[in-house]
Amino acid sequence: MMKIYIAETPLYLCADARALGIDLSPKTVLVSRYTSKIKHLLNHIDLLEKSKKYSAVIIEYHEPDVLIGDFLNLYKIRPAAGGLVVNELGEYLMILRLGYWDLPKGKVEKKEGIKLAAVREIEEETGATGVEIQDRLLITYHTYKIKKKRFLKQTYWFHCTAPKQDLMPQAEENIEAAFWLDYSKFDEKSEPIYKNILEVIKKFERGVS
Repeated sequence: MMKIYIAETPLYLCADARALGIDLSPKTVLVSRYTSKIKHLLNHIDLLEKSKKYSAVIIEYHEPDVLIGDFLNLYKIRPAAGGLVVNELGEYLMILRLGYWDLPKGKVEKKEGIKLAAVREIEEETGATGVEIQDRLLITYHTYKIKKKRFLKQTYWFHCTAPKQDLMPQAEENIEAAFWLDYSKFDEKSEPIYKNILEVIKKFERGVS
């Protein structure tokens, strides 16, 4: 199974939608059977890029690896790495980018290790020092377009620690602010935050609960 966010709507590629453990009954959940034709995938991608009609789209195929491979062939993959950084008070290091709450992350450079990239990007985007990786959390996928070319960002996320300190957001990366936040007081319904970022936070909190 693979889950990809396209314009903030999750697209699931799997063998059987029933195995996902999500409610398939709402009319806003679209379940489709892959026809083995690339046009079928392109039609669904185009739908998600242009419409907010669905809360989730699921494409099934008896050979999920083939389905996923066909999907990936439509994109240029860009590896990235980042982290959920926690200080000694249990506060999370979060950034505000283009009006959305986010976590520091960025592109993995050529011949650069994933962990080194994660630490470098966190420190560059927030000005934090003393960042140390503790555990690997998960990988998220989301798509974007540049001049009609489609890209898939594959982000490797880590649980990191760092001492509480003053922060300096990286303005050239469109980061408006960087904060240490008590996440227990964060209102997900009132604050705009990317869905894949919520997945990272929830993954971490499941592990420490």
